[in-house]
Amino acid sequence: MSFDDLFTEQLIAQFAKRRYELGLTQVQVDERIGVATGLVAKWESGNRKPTLFNAHCWAEALGCNIKLEAYDDNLRY
Repeated sequence: MSFDDLFTEQLIAQFAKRRYELGLTQVQVDERIGVATGLVAKWESGNRKPTLFNAHCWAEALGCNIKLEAYDDNLRY
């Protein structure tokens, strides 16, 4: 599994967990984001990958932020 696939899988798992905690259905989240009905289900099942913009909108719909954290402070170009 590539880093990209692992990152996406872990991020989506966090979104799904938050959705469950809020008691929202996938369709309700679709509506909050403003995407086609069934798209959150496709993202959560791994059939489709959200764009970065969609992931941002998904986070906002769930009352969350996507956080950038430095893992290597010695990285210089």
